[in-house]
Amino acid sequence: MVSLIATQGTLFDLETVLDYGQSILNVAQELTKSLIEQRTISTRTIQAQMNRYFLGTAAEGAWQWKDAYEAVEVAQILYLRQKGYKLLLESPLTVLLELEKLIALCPTHTRRSEESVQLQQFSTPLPLAYLVAK
Repeated sequence: MVSLIATQGTLFDLETVLDYGQSILNVAQELTKSLIEQRTISTRTIQAQMNRYFLGTAAEGAWQWKDAYEAVEVAQILYLRQKGYKLLLESPLTVLLELEKLIALCPTHTRRSEESVQLQQFSTPLPLAYLVAK
């Protein structure tokens, strides 16, 4: 999909953007199952789901690890949506500990493109985002 956007489609091609978004959502929904069952998500699992829903491998240019990490972050959000607002009614410490458990089930963002490093584009960890919002 990434190579499609770069070579054939554009960011303004609605169909390409919708296909990309749906693929990310599909991967995230699969990964959410692991989070619900409190199972660690391996990079092998992420890679398999990305290959499945993007119809190709990262080596073939069908997707990038940046996309995979985005799918993991969407999975975390889907997991938290299933937990409902009850979690947010708990003490901040309880919420923070729950978020720490959640991110411990996910791989760290260790595979970065040179462009991401050069531009200092890094995702905000979920517990830190919670603290900032709080």
